[in-house]
Amino acid sequence: MITLRIRRPLAFLFTITLAAVALAPASQAADSPWQLLDNLRLSLHESGPLTARFVQTYIPAGFDTGDQEQGHLSLWLPACLRWSYDEGRSFLVCDGEVHQWNEGELAGRVFTIDPAEEAGLDLLLVDSGTLQERYVASSESTPDAQVIDLSMPPGKGSYHARITLNADATRVTAFEYVDSEGNRTSFTIEAFQALGHTALFRPPAGLEWTRE
Repeated sequence: MITLRIRRPLAFLFTITLAAVALAPASQAADSPWQLLDNLRLSLHESGPLTARFVQTYIPAGFDTGDQEQGHLSLWLPACLRWSYDEGRSFLVCDGEVHQWNEGELAGRVFTIDPAEEAGLDLLLVDSGTLQERYVASSESTPDAQVIDLSMPPGKGSYHARITLNADATRVTAFEYVDSEGNRTSFTIEAFQALGHTALFRPPAGLEWTRE
């Protein structure tokens, strides 16, 4: 079973892939969140490897403050996603496997997941008809941003996410979600750049990997 510390980033993987992509026009984004998601997935498959900076804030249920971490995230869709925290912890997700390791250590862990069943990742992989059975979606336009809200229908769970894009809907500027336990996680994302290589999407060589 994947630990909570590993699952927290998985729920935000959908969001980090939104940046540097040509989206639907703003009016369509406001009227049709599902069409927006379809257009995003099509565009994402045409994007090359990217990297960006993120700041993550995690507030446990029942608390007003929490932990803040930052680092780099990288994506190469539809193959792989990676995020590395400045303090040395890294995660790599490729084709249903999660590799996790810490800089300077000689061993790492490997987990198997079903991306289509992970909240967030399923938005990239599951057809729109199935997604509409899993989530309630809405979107709105303001002078400075495009906002998408996603939640599970009553009785299906309590996951809720809000995605904020810039005014022309070409970058993600913020993302926040509340999980089923009431924990709140938010991200700010900036400075997307083309990577120009795919070396970051291979697990580091020379480590002893333990499958869990």
